Amino acid sequence: MIESTKIMFNKWKDFRGKSDRREFWLGYLGGFLITLVLTIIPSILLGFAIGCEDSVVLWLLTGVVSLAWFAAFIYITVALLAAIVRRLRDAGFPWWVIFVNFVPSIGQIALIVFLCLPSSETQIVNFGGNDAPKAEPAPAPATPAAPIVVDVEPEEAPVVEEAPASTSWTCPGCGAESEGKFCGSCGAAKPE
Repeated sequence: MIESTKIMFNKWKDFRGKSDRREFWLGYLGGFLITLVLTIIPSILLGFAIGCEDSVVLWLLTGVVSLAWFAAFIYITVALLAAIVRRLRDAGFPWWVIFVNFVPSIGQIALIVFLCLPSSETQIVNFGGNDAPKAEPAPAPATPAAPIVVDVEPEEAPVVEEAPASTSWTCPGCGAESEGKFCGSCGAAKPE
């Protein structure tokens, strides 16, 4: 666990590599324990400072330790985020899958499941982002051959009968001009 935690903290700014399951989870456990210990120390000092109202030195010590705790907390948070991104990449997911954590109700569970998946050589989710493998360029088309000319006799065009020029008619019932088989105004059938 100590070695995995050291690796996680040494790679605190490596968002491009990969991290296997064992290394990730042991490093995550180590980071959690360090954060827990670093949170307890300022809390104890604050309790003593509240109990001793006259001690200015204790209040100053509490403030300095709290600032150091805040800096360490930021460092540990960035190291854990980098480890999560490396673990997702190792499982076959792109880096942006970390945002599934913000989906209400099921996001955290889904992220934990993704982090528990075994290593994968192929991308599980691939929408063509930065993590997508580069596509092979299409082969250059071969030079076109000379067109083949075939001598064909033209066919005669079919004879098309022309429709009568005017297809409109006057409705005998309402006197409206209509086209088609029924009057558009009254609905009467076209007389034959």
